[in-house]
Amino acid sequence: MNSKSMNQAKSKKTLKFGTDGWRAKIADEFTLANVQLVTQAFVNYLKDSGKDKKGVIVGYDNRFESEDFARASAEVCSGAGIKTYLTKHSVPSPVISFTVKNRGLGAGIMITASHNPPDWNGFKIKEDFGGSARPETTKAVENNLKDTLSISPSDSNLELIDPDPDYLGKIKSLVHLDLIKKSKLKFMIDPMFGSGAGYFKKLGLPVTEIRGRRDPLFGGINPEPIPANLEEPISYIKDNQEHIACIILDGDADRLAAIDQTGQFINTHNVFELLLHHLIVHRKLSGNIVKTFNLSNLIDKMCMKHKRKLMVTPIGFKYIAEKMINEDILLGGEESGGMGIKGFVPERDGILAGLMLMELMATEKKTLSQIIDGFMGEHGYFYYDRADLHTEKARDIVIKLKEAPPKKFANKKVSNVDVLDGLKLNFENNSWILFRASGTEPLLRVYVEGRSENEVKELLAAGEDLAAPTT
Repeated sequence: MNSKSMNQAKSKKTLKFGTDGWRAKIADEFTLANVQLVTQAFVNYLKDSGKDKKGVIVGYDNRFESEDFARASAEVCSGAGIKTYLTKHSVPSPVISFTVKNRGLGAGIMITASHNPPDWNGFKIKEDFGGSARPETTKAVENNLKDTLSISPSDSNLELIDPDPDYLGKIKSLVHLDLIKKSKLKFMIDPMFGSGAGYFKKLGLPVTEIRGRRDPLFGGINPEPIPANLEEPISYIKDNQEHIACIILDGDADRLAAIDQTGQFINTHNVFELLLHHLIVHRKLSGNIVKTFNLSNLIDKMCMKHKRKLMVTPIGFKYIAEKMINEDILLGGEESGGMGIKGFVPERDGILAGLMLMELMATEKKTLSQIIDGFMGEHGYFYYDRADLHTEKARDIVIKLKEAPPKKFANKKVSNVDVLDGLKLNFENNSWILFRASGTEPLLRVYVEGRSENEVKELLAAGEDLAAPTT
């Protein structure tokens, strides 16, 4: 691929890494030329750190032209004299993370925009430990950005590989697949047209898969496992209740949510709690717990019961990965559905987490809702919702709230304010509301946890009203 044929690059000043990678609109900022420039900056970082000698892998998801962006990136790496592996087909992000660690590579590149709209794509860096790039790494890559390409793309050091066999072998060693099969429970899988399609079947599980073909438009939705995007699987499982649950993967299969047998959405907070319950109660595994700032307070109560230390990080799995590298962590997770489990690389994996949910149901012979009712009946009920408000002023809104946080909100007394990541107002009954600017999109995210569904609705409405006048 000749660099002279590439479309004109934008100024390096506009290319910034967010919470997890660089993402932008295709043909606007996300162009082949800009992918080459970012890859060149990545290569220079690898050379500065001496990791270039270990080689790299480049993978991609099912988005529009992802294979072309991946090839362009791989040829820049190869042209720089780095042994470069390019996947033969689209893969989930955790496959790239695992392959980096498993093969002892210097780093990996994953071309994906995860849950973003269909007209977006992105560039994720996976470090040599097999996880999301740390802030200092992405900062170093940004500092290496140039306006022109000095590396001549080449395929002289490029090799096509299929990373699936090694990845699937690792997954098989972590999950009791025979238990799932012998349970005779029927499961649905919804990869949302993303690169996680087919992987449960590759593991030999007789699942029913919907939305498993490649569709770069994702059926007209964003490939994010939230209720607004799940009309089809909810309708399907209501009509086919012989399935005990549906496991939903996002666009690059590193995150998940679920739907119960009756069509009830199982949010990501509940997914974390279900995994925590299974890994401690049934698997009896050691290790502490780490969650992001916007996850449920119910997790705190469960950790207290099981005498597990709980750590809280800013939002972004890179912060969880750091804990998983340096400490004995059983489970780490984030509100967006990324869950990392002990024994794998320090990375979120929707497929592994989904298999653990299936294993839990096979063990207890109960639906997800029944299991949730069990531990909520013991610790109290917690409900959750969020709103994503489109505004270019999201950061300004959060800054103003931090400067003068309210002492009373939605007729509730604020017991304390937390600014670990955004602005969080905590109330006396363990409910809370969090305002945070997205790290990847022009959005103000408003997160709410309440002790009743009505309380959640009231807090969320008040949060939207508070933000509306300045948008």
